[in-house]
Amino acid sequence: MSTERTTFSTRRFLVGKAGPFPRLVFREEVMLALDQFSHLHSQGEHGGFLVGRMQEIRTSERFEILVERFVPVPQRSDATRLVIHQDHLRTVELALKEGEAVVGWAHTHPGFGVFLSSFDKDQHQRFFPEPWQIAYVMDTQANERVAYCTNGDEWRRLEGYYILRDMAAHEVGITAREKSSPWLKIAIFVLALALLGAGVTMGVPVIRDLMEKAKSTGQHVFEPEPAILEREATPTVTASSQVSPEASSVSVMPESRPETTSVPENKTIAPPPTVPRYIEYVVQRGDSLWSIAGALWGDSSLFRVIAEENDITNPSSLRVGMVLRVPVDPQQR
Repeated sequence: MSTERTTFSTRRFLVGKAGPFPRLVFREEVMLALDQFSHLHSQGEHGGFLVGRMQEIRTSERFEILVERFVPVPQRSDATRLVIHQDHLRTVELALKEGEAVVGWAHTHPGFGVFLSSFDKDQHQRFFPEPWQIAYVMDTQANERVAYCTNGDEWRRLEGYYILRDMAAHEVGITAREKSSPWLKIAIFVLALALLGAGVTMGVPVIRDLMEKAKSTGQHVFEPEPAILEREATPTVTASSQVSPEASSVSVMPESRPETTSVPENKTIAPPPTVPRYIEYVVQRGDSLWSIAGALWGDSSLFRVIAEENDITNPSSLRVGMVLRVPVDPQQR
């Protein structure tokens, strides 16, 4: 039995405007996880670390930052601000994979607007001092999201970023048409006129031959007036005498046929993206299943969900740096 293999490619979608600021790219599943996290934590400030990869590029943008994972920081449900400690950062750095780095942080500002307070700026410069490390702020109530970067004391609000989506080989994306050269459009128009004229010129002798053959056999044939034949021999074009650069082609109507239901060609509807149901959580010093459930969902009694998802039979066996698979919404796992 043969198996069908599906290959994937990636495409980038720009949100907002492009550089000259550092090029910021979110994987689509990370962006969806951040949105769900911010909706589940609609009270107080919550957030965590952005993990991914950075590479220097030889353009005015200087850096490309790819965000591949989001690691939340344990926080009380009623906390008024997100406070990051050195232990939090050290724990996440110990769990990094080869080539990964902490490329920034994200936090919520529900109803406060997408800005950085003086406390946020001090915290960013303390733990994320590199010019390629970004601060991502989310206000779900205002439906706003903004990224910031800094170079010393100079802060910059990024006007746009990219979303990286994995696409199957058979999936057809919708792209904007590039403007073609007006000379190419004129050439296509002239070629279409030549083909149309050649078709009419070749059709008139055929009609005359059929008429003469019908007369020789005694059949009654309607003979059009010479003026009609002359008009038929001259191609009629429903266009102005001056060719417009916007004209691309002249279509010839086919002979009438019985109506059939046709299927539009080259029209593929891309399936909706799969919403991530899980995120990764790195165990930190002092964590327990109860405290993690309380910090993520505001209900410590849901600790059994984490235990079941990670096959934990002994809750006291948690180790610092251990990576847990945690549902984004425990009610829909």
